[in-house]
Amino acid sequence: MELILLTIYFSFCWVIIKIFKIPINQWTITTVFLGAVIMLGSILMSMAYFHPSSKVARSYFVSTDIVSNVRGKVIEIPVQTNVPLKTGDILFKIDPVPYQGQVDTLQAQLDFSRKRLEDSRKLVKLAGGAKFDIDQYEKEVKSLEGQLDTAQFNLDSCIVRAPADGFVTHLMTRPGQMAVPFPISPVMTFINSDTETFIAGFSQEPMQNIKIGNEAEVIYPGIPGRVFKAKVAQLLPALAEGELSAKKDMFSLSKQLPQGYIPVILTLEEDMSEFYIPMGSDAVVAIYSHRAHHIQILRRILLRIESWRNFIHFH
Repeated sequence: MELILLTIYFSFCWVIIKIFKIPINQWTITTVFLGAVIMLGSILMSMAYFHPSSKVARSYFVSTDIVSNVRGKVIEIPVQTNVPLKTGDILFKIDPVPYQGQVDTLQAQLDFSRKRLEDSRKLVKLAGGAKFDIDQYEKEVKSLEGQLDTAQFNLDSCIVRAPADGFVTHLMTRPGQMAVPFPISPVMTFINSDTETFIAGFSQEPMQNIKIGNEAEVIYPGIPGRVFKAKVAQLLPALAEGELSAKKDMFSLSKQLPQGYIPVILTLEEDMSEFYIPMGSDAVVAIYSHRAHHIQILRRILLRIESWRNFIHFH
């Protein structure tokens, strides 16, 4: 784009010199080149301030470490890597035998305690038995019911299901391995497909011109020649670089960006289902503010040139 602007500028200067027969000397050449520097610098600085672009943008997503609620041997893994799943689909199964035995034992004890409670109530009515026995048996029944609920929960936990719509990646577990209820030992990693968020990082200089609702455009290296419409959905009100906490870090783009870059969340306004765009793909973003509209067209041209360059630009 810079070359196009310079070509147009120098062509215009050449026409002016020819029409008005301006002599070519050191002052003429200096004036022409100085004008080129001022023109190009002003245009580029205005674009960067009023209609900024970012080459550091990508889609982010939330992953969930799948950890079993109970300890046991994995006996079945019906799920396949990177195959779409619905909420509640079975991920894997744990051997239920010890937990089923515990449920059966508690159920038998509960049935017996309930029978004794019923007999004690009848005895009190008929022969005036001790009411203390009723209270004791009621307490025993309540305790066994609670234990049975816990045992039934453990038994149900032997079947681990998908927590949301998504897919499983990083599946290294095989039948015969032990699943343990520790967060540091996940059985598999689940990708939540409904959590994908597109974020672009911008320097702080143009942030006064980026507002929620601003029009934006996005290009992907893997889809050359196409420009997709988007809008600014949210500006994060705090940066992780300023956080003072010893417990948990905030989200930060500092691994990809210089410190101090501001994350801007965008929403794509076009149907992207026909394109293969892996979650986490990077992109180039341009945001158009409501000021300096006459420069906006240049940013749009630049972005489209960048998109067409992807046809011949390979890493």
